[in-house]
Formats: sequence, structure tokens, C-alpha cells
Amino acid sequence: MLLLGRIVAALISGALLAQSYSLHPFWPLAWIAPAPVLIAAIGASRLGAFAYGAIAGMVSMALMMSYFLQLGGAVPVLVITLARALTWGAMAYEVRSASHLLPKWAAVLVFPTLMAGIETLIAATSPHGSAGSLAYSQMDFLPAIQIASIGGAPAITFVVALFASTFALLISKRALVAALAPTLIVAAALGFGYWRIEQPPESRETIDATLIAGDQFEGVSDDWRAVWNAYIPQIERAADDGRHLIVLPEKIAHLEPGDRGAAIEQLGEIARRRDLLIVAGADDETDGGARFNRAFAYERTEWRSYDKRHMIPGLESAFEPGAADVTFQHGGVLYGIAICKDMDFPNLARGYAGVDVMIVPAWDFGIDAWLHSRMAVLRGVENGYSIVRSARNGVLTVSDGYGRVTSQSPSGPQTAYNVSVPAAGLGATFYAQFGDIFGWSMLALAALLIGWTIWARSRAGQGD
Repeated sequence: MLLLGRIVAALISGALLAQSYSLHPFWPLAWIAPAPVLIAAIGASRLGAFAYGAIAGMVSMALMMSYFLQLGGAVPVLVITLARALTWGAMAYEVRSASHLLPKWAAVLVFPTLMAGIETLIAATSPHGSAGSLAYSQMDFLPAIQIASIGGAPAITFVVALFASTFALLISKRALVAALAPTLIVAAALGFGYWRIEQPPESRETIDATLIAGDQFEGVSDDWRAVWNAYIPQIERAADDGRHLIVLPEKIAHLEPGDRGAAIEQLGEIARRRDLLIVAGADDETDGGARFNRAFAYERTEWRSYDKRHMIPGLESAFEPGAADVTFQHGGVLYGIAICKDMDFPNLARGYAGVDVMIVPAWDFGIDAWLHSRMAVLRGVENGYSIVRSARNGVLTVSDGYGRVTSQSPSGPQTAYNVSVPAAGLGATFYAQFGDIFGWSMLALAALLIGWTIWARSRAGQGD
């Protein structure tokens, strides 16, 4: 019966983690999701602890499998599931060992430092950036995500995981004294969050903008004139309404070498005539045959372009990656431009620290509309800027540097959404200045704790 109970605990954790890692998570579940499997692991053998963690890790994939199948097929699903199982199995194993061999005040730190450290490593090396971070489960809980302005997404994960680890140690080891410091840390993080979101903005000025998305077009249209003919009347109406910023989605049309000049000029002419800032994404093919997933930014006097730097593996293999940030002043506001998946990468987004507003043309997959928009929103919290994101098959959003989504509307056929954009950023945050120092420090601390566990086992001369 004890074995069955531990298997059930692993399955419960897996189910709660599946919801926490899902496309639209319910934030409270992440705070308790790891606890049942950690409790089961602490009381089990070393092999059992690994097995229970692996079970929870595999089950945690349940609600994302169809999404990953849609994006990449069966092989990536198997690879991700195996990696998740091995990771959670290893973490449960280390938590079990630490709880038996280390002081309880140290053992309670093993799980949260591993979680934060592993996520930092993944964000720095994965072609999908920070996708899959437990931090995104908290996007509806504003006080919790403010700590990202200090330590990035790994800081959110650390706080959530520390709560679960503390609860598990309290239940399994009655470690009341060891819970004091973690309780203070969690309380301080949330207290900082409540304090931060209550700070008055330095400026309440806003930008009158219109976000336009045309889901009526399938794929990337080769007939740019048809696409332009659909968008231009909406741009003109927005200008008539006194809008100053117009943002269109990613890759709205394919611009062929012989015709791209005419396409560029047509939007440029509207920007000059109506004194607008227009940002639009296109599949831009140059005379040399190179293709770029490009965003054009048109002003009254000039235009510039930004090339997407992080492509979706497989789906965007035809495109050359960009190499540089693009920032510019317009109407007294400092803007930056990125495209869709670029905002999954904290290091790229941190390069724009100091801008007031990030403009993000995007193209989502429909079912991931909420999650992918919130991944971008968290970059704004990390770096203190507003984000304007116009997505095909997604959600049109405006968010501020606190992660508040001030405007939101689903895309659709010929959707034009009038919004007010906070015009002033919050200034460079601690995270913007120092980057992932917290996450890397947690990875180093986790390594030290594991090393301490190995040393304690060898000194005790036991198999633990």
C-alpha cells in the first residue's frame, strides 16, 4: 500500500504540473504541484525516488503533447518527454539524498536551486529559449512575477519551487526550524511584488495606436497587393481616428525581389502622407535570393528594418537570421523592434533595456495565443518596458513594465484594435543591468549542495 501511495503521489504531482506547464495554466497549482512527489521521494529508496520523479515528469507532459505534435511531430515529443522524465527523476533523487544527509536548512534549497539553475541553462542553450519555464504559470499573479525585474524568470521559478520544497520537508521531516528562512524569502518576494506594482509611473502619457491582424490569409501570401489592399483601408481609418502608431503582424506577405520595392514604397507613402509610425512584418526576398523574416518600420521621413534572429526550427529554416537590435526615437519615445519568437529569449530582450516601448509583430498557432503573448509580457517585466504585440492567429496585446496587460483582443479576419500604449518605460531594472546572475548563482549553489551530499555520503560510509 505504501508503494501504491507513492505512485499515486507522483501521478498527482504530474497532473498538477501538467496544468502548470499548460497553454493556459491556473497559477496556484504550481505552488503545490511538486510537493506530493517530493514527499514520496523523501521517504523512498534512491531508485524509488528517481522512479517517482520520472513518473511525475512524464505525466507533466500530458496537456502539451498534442501541441508539440502539431509543431514538430513525434520525435520531438519523445525527446522532450524523456528529458522531462530524466530531469524530474534526477531532482527527486537529489532531494531524497539531501533530506537524509544534509542539515534541513540546506536540504530545503536543493529543489528550488536545481529548478532555477536548470531553467537558466535551458534558456541559454535551447533553440526555444525560455519556453517551458515554470515561471510562465504565474503570469496571472502579478505580485509573483515582479521578482523577474531582479532575477529574471528563474527567480520566479525559485520562489514557487521553494514554497513546494518547504512544504514537502515540513510534512515528511517536520522540519519547522528549516522552514523559517524559506518562509521569509517567499514572503519578501511577494511583498516586493505588491510594493512594486503600487509604484506610480513617472509618466502617464500614452500613445494612440491601432493593432491590425488579418487571419483571413492562409500562410504567407505570395500576392502582396491583395494583402496590402486588405490592410491599407484599416490603416487609413486608424489615421482618420487620430492614431499615431500602427502595428501589423509577422510575415503578412512574401515580397519577391522584382516587386519588393513597390511594396515597401506603398506603405512608406502612407506613413509620410499621414505622419504615422507603421510597423509591418514580411517575408522579404532580396535580389541575391536570401530571405529574411523582416519587420519594416516606416516613419514620415525614413524607414528601417529589423530581421528576426530566432527562427522556429524546421518551420523557418529558409530564412537567414538577423544579427542586430534595432532602436529608434519617434515622437519623443524610444522604440525597439523584435519579432515573435525573439521574445522567448531573455538575453535578446535584455539587449533592449532602456527603451520605452517594444514593438513585436507576431504569428502564433492559435491554441498557444495566451501563453506566447505572456512570454513576451514577462520580458517587459524583466527589463522595464511596455510591449505592443500584434499577432496573427493569436492575441493582440499591450502590456506595461509591471506585466499588466492593459489591452487585449483575439485576432480575426480584418481585426483592427484601437489601444493606448504606456509611452514611458520604467528604466533599466536590476535584471537588465546584471542579467542572469541569479540563475547562474542558483546553478552553482545546486552543484555545491549536490557535492556536499556526495561528500556527506562518503564520509558516513553508507549507501544512504
